[in-house]
Amino acid sequence: MVFSYKRSRQPHESQITRIMCCTDEERKRYNEQLLSIVQTHVAPSFAKNEKTGDFYAAYNKPGAVYDWLKHVDPPEDWLLVLDSDMYLRRPFYPQFFNATRGWCQSADYTYMVGVNNELATRHIPEIEPRHDTLAGPYGRRGDQVGGFFFMHREDMKRVAPLWLKYTEDVREDPESWRLTGDQYVEKGGKPWISEMYGYAFGAAKANVWHKWDKKTMMYPTYRPTEGIPKLMHYGLLFEIGKNYSFDKHWHYDFDVTVCPPWDLKDPKRRTHGIFPEPPRPSSLKKDDFIGYYKDLLAIETLATLNAAFCDYHISHCPPSEQLVSVCKEVFSLYNEAREFIQEAEASYDCQDFHPKCAEWKESGECSKNENYMTENCRKTCDKCNKVEKYFPETTTKELEEKLAKMSKELQPLSEDPDSKGGSGTAPTAQSPQVIPKQEQPVTIIPRNVAPPKQEVRTSPPPMQSSPPPSPPPVESPPPDSPPPKRITRTTVMDSRKTAQKALMVRCYKLSLGIDEVKDCVKAAKEGKEYEVPKKVAAKAADKEVEAAPKAKHTESHLTLDGEGATTETGNDAVDKAKAPDATAEGNAGKKNVRVVQRDLEDLSLTQGEGKKGKAPVIDAPVVGPSLHSLLGRLNTWQALVLWLVVVVAFLALVPRIAKLRRRQRSGMRTE
Repeated sequence: MVFSYKRSRQPHESQITRIMCCTDEERKRYNEQLLSIVQTHVAPSFAKNEKTGDFYAAYNKPGAVYDWLKHVDPPEDWLLVLDSDMYLRRPFYPQFFNATRGWCQSADYTYMVGVNNELATRHIPEIEPRHDTLAGPYGRRGDQVGGFFFMHREDMKRVAPLWLKYTEDVREDPESWRLTGDQYVEKGGKPWISEMYGYAFGAAKANVWHKWDKKTMMYPTYRPTEGIPKLMHYGLLFEIGKNYSFDKHWHYDFDVTVCPPWDLKDPKRRTHGIFPEPPRPSSLKKDDFIGYYKDLLAIETLATLNAAFCDYHISHCPPSEQLVSVCKEVFSLYNEAREFIQEAEASYDCQDFHPKCAEWKESGECSKNENYMTENCRKTCDKCNKVEKYFPETTTKELEEKLAKMSKELQPLSEDPDSKGGSGTAPTAQSPQVIPKQEQPVTIIPRNVAPPKQEVRTSPPPMQSSPPPSPPPVESPPPDSPPPKRITRTTVMDSRKTAQKALMVRCYKLSLGIDEVKDCVKAAKEGKEYEVPKKVAAKAADKEVEAAPKAKHTESHLTLDGEGATTETGNDAVDKAKAPDATAEGNAGKKNVRVVQRDLEDLSLTQGEGKKGKAPVIDAPVVGPSLHSLLGRLNTWQALVLWLVVVVAFLALVPRIAKLRRRQRSGMRTE
């Protein structure tokens, strides 16, 4: 509301006042930043009727106006009463409406049937039925009006207390549920629109009557067939095309005071930042002008709300990249919508909006009552112009300038064109020390004089691979010993793993029982060499001596990953079993023998409970290529072909096997 008021060219001597009803506790919890936006009159809460105990939030509307006029004497002659879910599009001047004392401009609400039935006679029987249709049917005792009220200050002073009184009366009327026309009230309930009847009956009692103005206020859902609206009321669900809809009731938990960062991923569940962005005006179809104009007004509604949010955030939130990027897009949409609407209204506005325009022109009203005729009989009075006379300038230029300034503050120093130095290679010497501006001495240095360089020794930047050391000076003596070699952590870890694996392999090469193997593996993990008990070693030696002739031409082999990989032959294995030391293992690495890998640690865990005490299973000697080695040499395609051959062969054998099983035997019964 405040954002649109500033941009709708309202009279210069006018001012906007918010009237807020709240309890003392609600006032303490209220955000003080929102009070600073606009002049605010804080009134007590009227939501609970102290006489009847009825809680009805709409009591606050007549109560707020009554309390404001009771404590404040506004200097303006004419008052415009609006709801908070509205925004202004065009200025309100009394001469546009031919406004006079005792008459009020308002929107038509024809569903208020209670002004012309038993409800009116129950509450204002003393009011004579009306004999006009300016704001309802013949015979009514009150006017069917609501939404906004544009009336004289003195008239509102008389209406306000009666507005509150009759609201309470209709609310407590036991028959009002069936007489008001409220389609949501149940039998015996209290109508929600009681406040609207309270105003209609109170105005009638104060002898203030109304004239319908069907074009001033518009809902985004309605087709603007009566003219160009000055006021938009977004109190109902509306849609733009087939893929966008909006209802203010979906956003009760929306908090406009929350600063970035905002979570805007889910448009349907936003609780801060901005409302879901409507489609661009350029995407609308123009085949139906009224429908096109209606959608433009709906887009303008969302664009105005989001622009107002950004106006608040720019003034109350610290600079942030998200704030700049989001609000730039918001202002872009807002200005684009206004451009499209200005173009549409320039052509739509050149027509007559009253059936008596021609008659009034003949009587000279185009010159006698120029403002009113320009507003309602533009075509007849030849007031059409390409540049619409009353279209307000609502650009966001000043806000975009604030965004640009904010963006510049967020821009890194290295990317700031105003402070970025010339591009080039990094200096070899350290840059001069930067002294904060407030600590610098008051000295004027010309731009073309470079500051003196400081001789500061700096260490070279770290490199991935250290360069060779430079030769020492001639005068310096040579070093006593070469510098120690740099051992990386990776090399130490690899050698440690290699040693552990070698010790574990040794455990399985020895002819030990399962318990001894477990002890040996445990010692190997700790990096210790396992000492074989004398008895076990003697038995193992005897067995190996007996098996030595048989294994003369066989191979026993192992592989160690990483550095220090070793291989050995079967003959060396016998000697190694007799003297298991690191020297023998190192010498064995000179012989090239094919090896088979196995998971050494898992081997000790595969022994069953019933095999405790038995010797571990050792691979049998292999003569010639093994199946494992042959399969290991196959690449992916060869393995796939082999697999397909096996599957095809299996499928070919299945019918034959099934046929053999179905073969009829003698004596078998067949069907």
